[in-house]
Order: sequence, then structure tokens, then C-alpha cells
Amino acid sequence: MLTKITCVLFKCKEINFHPGLNVVLGTDDAKNSIGKSSALIAIDFVMGGDSLLIDKTGTIKTLKHHEYNFEFIFNQITYYFSRSTSVPDMVSICDSNYKLIEKISTEDYRRKLKLLYSLDHLTGSFRTIVSPFSRIWHKGASDPDHPFAGDPREASSIGIERLIDLFERTDEILEERSALEAHNQRKSLISKSMAAAIIPKITKTKYKENQQKIENNIIVIDELKKGFTGALSAYETLFDEGLRALQHQKIDLINERNLLRTKIDRLERDISGVTTRVTANIALIAEFFPNVDVQRLEKVEAFHQDIGRLVRRELKKELAELSSKEANLSALISSIELRTHKALEAKGTPEDLFARVFELKDIVDKAAEENRYHDQKEAVAAAAKQSKDRLEKVYIGIFAEIERKLNFKLINFNSAVYGTENNAPQLRIKSANSFSFISPTDTGTGKSYAGMIGFDLAMISLTRLPFLIHDSLIYKNIEVPATRNILRLLAAVKSKQIFLSFDEASKFGSKAANMLHHKAVLKLNKDERLYNMDWKVMKEDA
Repeated sequence: MLTKITCVLFKCKEINFHPGLNVVLGTDDAKNSIGKSSALIAIDFVMGGDSLLIDKTGTIKTLKHHEYNFEFIFNQITYYFSRSTSVPDMVSICDSNYKLIEKISTEDYRRKLKLLYSLDHLTGSFRTIVSPFSRIWHKGASDPDHPFAGDPREASSIGIERLIDLFERTDEILEERSALEAHNQRKSLISKSMAAAIIPKITKTKYKENQQKIENNIIVIDELKKGFTGALSAYETLFDEGLRALQHQKIDLINERNLLRTKIDRLERDISGVTTRVTANIALIAEFFPNVDVQRLEKVEAFHQDIGRLVRRELKKELAELSSKEANLSALISSIELRTHKALEAKGTPEDLFARVFELKDIVDKAAEENRYHDQKEAVAAAAKQSKDRLEKVYIGIFAEIERKLNFKLINFNSAVYGTENNAPQLRIKSANSFSFISPTDTGTGKSYAGMIGFDLAMISLTRLPFLIHDSLIYKNIEVPATRNILRLLAAVKSKQIFLSFDEASKFGSKAANMLHHKAVLKLNKDERLYNMDWKVMKEDA
């Protein structure tokens, strides 16, 4: 736990803390600008927070950059640290005299605090866990309708994940969530591959057409089999993988040769089209346009003839290369045809029968391959849905348990604060992305803030949440009798820490006032402010 903060700019020089309730006590006339909220911001700063650096209270602007030294005790071991506003991304590990031993990053310091507070088994970072429960003026996290949100703009899903984490139920959803993410990634990959035509995109209509095509062609193949009277080995030739591979190779080569022939035809047309364009007409042009520069036209035509010869030479070169490739392909095709013919002849299989079965078999295989991709897509989608349904059931079980525990505590809190006749606020987690936290019949401001305090006390009781920070602002709208009862509940916390700024103690009766004075770690007034400068006065003097 946090045991001490020192700062040379503190009027009191140091603040010492103890287990349970730690009160920063203001005046009975609720004097502002004496440092109550600033003291809580300083506590948040030594807990790894950055709200002090945003400087909405003007602390750094007035005091300039400064340093805080602080101590923690865990398992009877004292740890000494120092953090400066001038280098906020570093924290110093110190000895008992605050001499530097080692500097670490603020992120490493937060990880160290997470470990020291025995939170290392939780998924969230230290600040993610504790920040929503540091309810300080100008910092945020004070919306009574969103009691576990770290920021007003934070998505509800993040707050719900935090709640699951604090109740140590995250592991139960990680495995199923990972499985769902894997299924969704496969769905996305298949969809993108189909969109890019890497694999065929098959509609349900096309799928049914393929099924019919497969059935029909299998029937035809069976009929061919029945009608073939040759030896069994000859029939087996129809499905000889080596012969089928040769046939596929032949088809690929023929397709390649057809493309080459298309290119050859185009080149031949291009070559025949490279002709002189002006020579025969120069005389005619001179007749109709006596002033034309004939010599210039002849130079242009000579240039065109040179270009034509160059183009023709290049086209002929390319044509020769393509023709050579075509000849090689034709030779390969002939070789394959000869090998196929010999193999079929040796097995007594007619070539036309082989070609027909090969064609049918290819149609069946292509249709089956297309449908296989469709089946894979459907299977992945079904697996993703099943995984999502299982995850939803896990969530429902976790939400029900968290609701039960928290709402039971809230009922007890409400009974202790308002009596049994008042309805307690209730948490309802509708899904992983939606929740509500309201009192069913009482939506008053005071009741809302009291409900948030009750939620915090429930969380510090039910989870490993190590501390709460409450500014006096959240108590201002709560009725005096209710506040008096809340203070009694805060004072009953023993093992963990609550940092509370409060004023107007006498308004809540002598018993509450005595308790607040007894729990006070710092008493502030217009003469005894937190810091040794009063920037409100400085502004007025300026």
C-alpha cells in the first residue's frame, strides 16, 4: 500500500497514509482552492497516472516542474520511488534517502505496481484497472451511469471487459474468443480469395447446378463403362493417372499454342501494315497547295520510311521468336499424342473413348472442386456461428454471476444508507457491448452518485481492486443522512485504501466529524494549503 508522499513544495512537506480510509480534510465552510483535489491528483500521479500533467488545475503552470518522492510497503518490504513532472515518462527507484538506484520507464513502473498489488494475473494494465476508480475533479471517471468506465468516450465493451477482468473471469472467454477469431479470419480469407477470383465464387444456384452436373456425368461415365466390352485393364486405362496427366499437359500446351498463334496473326498484320504514307501524294499536295514546302514533306516522309523499316525489323524479329516457340509447342503436343496413342493401343483402349471419359471426368472434377470451396465456406461459417453461440453462453453465465454478486452488495449498501424501503441501484449487463446501471424507481442525482459509491465499495470488497480515490465533488449532491451513513461504510474498510477529499465535516454531526478528523492524513484551510503557493491569489494579484 502507499505509505508516504513527500514534495519540497508541500507546506506540510510529507503526507503519511495508512490502511483503510485516508481523508484529505477541508474546512467547514467548504473553502475552495486549498488543495483537496490537487492532493488526490498527486496520489494518482504517484500511482502512475498522468492527470497532473494535463494540468487542468494549473499546478505545473504555477509551481513549475517539480518532483514527488513516495513510499510503498508490500509484504513488510518498503519500496522508494521518485517521479518528476519534467520527465514524467521515467520513474526513479531509490534508497531510503531517495538517492537514485535505477531509472525505469513509467510503463515498467506501472507493471511493477501491478505485480506488487498482486494484479499480474489480470489481463488489463495497472492503469486500465485502477483509473476508473480514481474519481477526481477534472480527471473524469465520475459518471454515475457508467461506474466502471475509464473515460466518458470509452466504449461500453471496454468497460465490460474491465469488469470481467476484475472478477477474474477473462480466461473463461479467451479460448472461445480465440477460436471465434480464427474462424472469422478464415471466413474473411475465403471471401477475399473469392472476390479476387483466386478461388471460384459459387452461389447456391451454381452449387445445385454443379451437383446436377456431377450426377449426370457420373451416370454417363457408368454407361460408357457398361458399354465397353474390352478387358478390365483396358477400362482401368480410362482412369490411369499418368494418361490423365498427359492429357492435361496436352490441353495446357494447346491453349498456350493458341495464344501464340493469336499473337503471330497480329504481328503479321502489323508488318503488312507498315507502308509509306505520303510519297505517292506529294505531287498531288503540291498541285492543290502551291506554297507548300515540298522539301520538308519529303524529309518527313524519309523519316517515316526509316521508322517503318525499324518497326518492321523489330516486328519480324519478334515474329520469328514466336514462330519458333509455336513449333516447339507443336512438337511437344505431337510427342504427347504419340505417347498417349501407344499407351492406349497397348491397353486396347479406343482413343475416342478415352477422350470422351477424360472430358466427362474433368467436368465432374471441376464441378466437385468448385463445390468443395463452397462447402468449406459454409463449414467455416457454421463453425463460426457455433463458436459465437458458445461464447455468448459463456458471457451469459459470467454476466449473471457478476450481476448477482454486485447487486447483492448494492442492496446491502442501499439498505445501510437509505433503509430497506428504497430500491437499490441495479447493474444489468445486456451483452458484451451494452449494460445499464440505474435505480429502477429513483433517478435522482443524489441517489445516482450514492449508487456509484456503493458500486465502488462492492468492487473493492469483491475483487482485487487495491484502492479508491474519491473527490468531495461526488458527495455534494447526496443528502446529509445518506452521506453520514456512507462515511461510516467507508471507515469500515480496513485492508485496502480509500483516499477521500472531504469538507464541511461538522454538517454531518459530531460522530462523523470526529471520524473524519481521526482518519485525516491532511487538514487544509486558507492558511494551511497543500502547496506553499496559492496560485488563485497570484492570479488576483496579477
